[in-house]
This record gives sequence, structure tokens and C-alpha cells, in this order.
Amino acid sequence: MQLVIKVLSVFALLVSLCWLYFEPSFEPLLTTVVSFSALISSFVFGNSNKDQSESQNQEVSSNSSGIQAGGNVTINNSIRED
Repeated sequence: MQLVIKVLSVFALLVSLCWLYFEPSFEPLLTTVVSFSALISSFVFGNSNKDQSESQNQEVSSNSSGIQAGGNVTINNSIRED
């Protein structure tokens, strides 16, 4: 998904630069600035969720169930004696 956003941002920047070249005015300039900022932000903020999901781990003892709750979770083995 990140690759699609980056490709579309590059395409929008190229189109807006061509528009600015052939019709220099305020609207193509604003479009070029917005397209460039979208491209830069896709590289800066694009991988923030990826790092978080790869760093999570979960340890669950046998005969237990675990829930991943947005961070590292460890559930102890509690044996019920009837």
C-alpha cells in the first residue's frame, strides 16, 4: 500500500510540474507544493506502523489463551485445582 501511495505522489508531482511549466500561475504552483509535500510525507511517515507491529511478541503458557493488546503481553500459567 505504501508503494502505491509513493507512486501516485510521484505521478501527481510530475503532472503538477508540467502544469506549472505550461501555465505558470498560483493554482499550479500550489498544486506542485502540495504534491511535493505529499511525496515527502509518504517517506517520512510511511513506516511508523510497520516498526511497531514487527516488535511485538507474545508468550502464553500451555493450556492458556493470549490476547495481543497493542503491545507486549505475557500471561502466566495459572493451574486451577478442583
